Amino acid sequence: MPLSGALPDGARLIAVLGDPPAVDGVPVLGVESLLIPLQTVADNVLLGATSGFFLNKSSRERRAMELIDRVGLAVPPTTPVFELDAVDQRIVELAGILGRTPEVVLVDDRSSRFDAAEALRWHTALAHATEVAPVLVAVNTLADLRFSPRAVDCVAVLRAGDVVGTAGPADTDRLLGLLVGDGPAVTENADDAPENRPFGPVVLELRNISVSHPVHRERMLVEDASLAVRAGEIVGLADAQDLVLGVFGASSGGEVSGTILLDGAPADLSTVERAIASRVLFISEHPPTYDIGLLGGIPTSVSGEKLARLARMGVIDRRREYLPRQAPSMLIDALSGARSRPSTAAMNEVLAGWVANPPRVAMITEPFSGLSPAEQGKRRALIERIAAAGVAVILESTEPEQLVGLSDRLLLQHGRRLATELRGEDATLRGVAAFRTRTDFPT
Repeated sequence: MPLSGALPDGARLIAVLGDPPAVDGVPVLGVESLLIPLQTVADNVLLGATSGFFLNKSSRERRAMELIDRVGLAVPPTTPVFELDAVDQRIVELAGILGRTPEVVLVDDRSSRFDAAEALRWHTALAHATEVAPVLVAVNTLADLRFSPRAVDCVAVLRAGDVVGTAGPADTDRLLGLLVGDGPAVTENADDAPENRPFGPVVLELRNISVSHPVHRERMLVEDASLAVRAGEIVGLADAQDLVLGVFGASSGGEVSGTILLDGAPADLSTVERAIASRVLFISEHPPTYDIGLLGGIPTSVSGEKLARLARMGVIDRRREYLPRQAPSMLIDALSGARSRPSTAAMNEVLAGWVANPPRVAMITEPFSGLSPAEQGKRRALIERIAAAGVAVILESTEPEQLVGLSDRLLLQHGRRLATELRGEDATLRGVAAFRTRTDFPT
């Protein structure tokens, strides 16, 4: 989409609440890594650049140095990319995008789990990039940009890829109006109060759960998460798929630490088989997967659990950065008949089975993703029936707005931690919007 006229003149660092826009010829940085680990920084920076790839070696290195200097990266251009950490690899990708002389730089930071020091390095590089082109950064909350040495010029609220409005980062009232306004993300029942169900005793309790990345075990995706869910209660989680998958048989693929209690007693849910045997069940409309490139000449996308197994077997390159995807892979899309999720009808059949034969705990991620309003209504009714049967229900979505009106309370994750709980009159679209506009989360 053309962005001319949609953003204020002179804006260079723009926070995006919503999906980043699609601009012809401009990749979105952060969706999946396109680096070639065994190639040098120079090779990766100049790959796809408008000039430089066919220069001689010394000229190529000079051109690459110009680009990495623009983003403040102090590494020799001859350095193999696999020797860099995740932040510097991301900065190399940024330098490569600048080499294409883009109209804008598009960044999706909603899945980033950088710590404070890493975030400072990354946002410093983005600040350098604003001197070359406007940078649009999709974030979960405005607090995600609190480490930027450059102030955010404006906030753009996007819906279905279109800019619905902009505001200054301090103009909370206007931002709340833009975020809560009518649109496809707002369902008919969005601000209805949840069904008044009686709650029973605590069924599932999590104490200080931490989950690591499936390959890079030193990188934490969830830290010290604690919550309790009662029989008949529906708890909504925002942006916490790694926590849900970690609890369900460590199926995130990462290491899981902490304590899980079922009906007050310690429970071993360390494998999918043990979780199912304990009647802790999971299903997803869009299970997250990781693109791993070509295996046997076939584009392959795998779960976090399989990714960890392939890393242990030495089948995939552990030095590469692997990012989760919830949308179908572009590689997998090329294969006729390939599926990455259950059909909507099949998922509803599973949920109906849970109504007839209730589990102790039902965990459902992305329950409404891609569904029509009619399909959402049917899905909501099934989930309410499951809860009415006395099941402890956990819903998770990257769009917590979809969980409003169904969840008895919402727990919103920021970075690696569950940061905010909304209940009662606060568990509304406006409450979620207020969370997105916050800038004061602790590190």
